[in-house]
Amino acid sequence: MNKKHQLIKGFSKQSKAAKLEWVANNYTPDADATVEDMKGFWHSDEKLQKILDGFSENTISNYMMPYGIAPNFIINDKVYAIPMVIEESSVVAAAASAAKYWSDKGGFKAEIL
Repeated sequence: MNKKHQLIKGFSKQSKAAKLEWVANNYTPDADATVEDMKGFWHSDEKLQKILDGFSENTISNYMMPYGIAPNFIINDKVYAIPMVIEESSVVAAAASAAKYWSDKGGFKAEIL
């Protein structure tokens, strides 16, 4: 995929549906199919889904555990949104915060040795 990804502000304040749509539109070749597929993992019981969403930060779907996104990672001058399947919300929040902090400083550089 040759899309040029851009940083996003206020990602954590968006609804789960809006987060999913942003990820699908920016990182997948068929956004509509991706949204449909990922929504297929949402729990049909809205109360239970709300509990699952509360386990982690930036959830967009479920994967036996909450499926969250840490946006705004600049790695080798390309912008990435990092998927994280984890029940510990502070890990996702800290990763997103670190990405935001380092994005102002050129991001991360990686090299295979």
